[in-house]
Amino acid sequence: MLKQSKTIKTQQTNSKSQHWLLKVIVVFAISAGIFFGINSMGSAATTATQTANAKSDANTKKELATPVYSEMIKSGTISQKIKTSGEIKPMLGVSLIPEASGKIEEIYVDVGDFVKKGQKLAQINDETQQAQYAQAKASLNVANASIKMQEVTIESARSSLVSAKAAVEASESQLKNLTVTRKRLEKLFSEGAVSRQDVDDIITKYDNANAAHVSAQTNVKRANDAIQTALVTLEMRKAELTQATANLNAVKVNLDKTIVDAPFDGVITARYEDPGANANMSKALFDIQQSNPVKIIGTIIEKDLYQLVAGKTNVVITVDSVEGQFKGIVTKIYPSIDNTSRTGKIEIHLDNSDNKLRTGMFAKIDVLVTTHENAVIIPRDALVKYDNKYLTYIVEKQGDSYIAAKRDVTVGIVDDDKAEILSGLKAGERLISRGTEFIREGAPVSID
Repeated sequence: MLKQSKTIKTQQTNSKSQHWLLKVIVVFAISAGIFFGINSMGSAATTATQTANAKSDANTKKELATPVYSEMIKSGTISQKIKTSGEIKPMLGVSLIPEASGKIEEIYVDVGDFVKKGQKLAQINDETQQAQYAQAKASLNVANASIKMQEVTIESARSSLVSAKAAVEASESQLKNLTVTRKRLEKLFSEGAVSRQDVDDIITKYDNANAAHVSAQTNVKRANDAIQTALVTLEMRKAELTQATANLNAVKVNLDKTIVDAPFDGVITARYEDPGANANMSKALFDIQQSNPVKIIGTIIEKDLYQLVAGKTNVVITVDSVEGQFKGIVTKIYPSIDNTSRTGKIEIHLDNSDNKLRTGMFAKIDVLVTTHENAVIIPRDALVKYDNKYLTYIVEKQGDSYIAAKRDVTVGIVDDDKAEILSGLKAGERLISRGTEFIREGAPVSID
């Protein structure tokens, strides 16, 4: 029994040992499989990497061409600009305040109406002024009539003077004849050839002729005095006429003030009263503006102001709300500088016959300081800046393909989106206009 028991234990022990050995073999087999699998996968990965590297090397040897935007370089006109802005203003603009008070009888225009200089815009009641004018005109007529009457008086006095002078001449002639006759008769009387009566008759005739001569001379003096008096009176009548004329003109001025007229060609921009209202000499009836031409006043910093020449410097005006551009010239350069902003003012006049520009609009001003014609011009974006220098790329043909070639350039005027090239490029070459940051010297490119 004991021996059988030992045999059974021995068999159990051998069975456990075989079982454990079997487990070890299985684990070893699994480990070996994993090891060989990993090695196999590593080999495959290595093979794939080597294949990829080989393909990469092949691609490096044959680089793909980079697509680029290109354009032919052309010559043209470019300007150095000073940018500023300003408000569009009327060339002339006033508020029309009446110069007379009274009820407004008529208003002949409204907002938006175009008017001519001197055109009647409104009528203020003028009954009082009309009466004063009629009275002044009558006074003027009286003054004119008085002058004409005085001129007749002067002519009459001059006629009287002529008659008086003729009488003096006649009396002088008669007096001379009687003097000769008296002397002859007095001699004959002394010789006893004539009677005393004959001598006395001659003496009487001589005395009468002498008296007539004195009277004629007195009449001449009176006629001269009458003429002088008439001339002085005429001057008085002329002074009265001048006074009457001045009074009439003054009344006419007051009468004209009852009419509100246009001081210049323009457009009515505001109307403040209606017929029947009372005109007030302190309140405007209309606003009127001359909008053709218009003016724009812009500001320029002090250091740039002296580059401009009035009457010669060109400008280009743009208004956001109006299509197109407007070309003009700097008309005025104001003489003073603002001591706070250190800026000066320029004035530009623009034709506005089509009335596209309205006062109050905001205008952008490009002052063309320098203009170069037949200049080599490229897009500004094509420039690459390094170390305060500029370069760009052009397209060069190499066999059947194209490559990017670097060019160092000297830049002149730089505008908003274009630049002038002074050296390094010429018209007719093909420029890489965009995407220069993605290319390098000698890199293959494809062009559109």
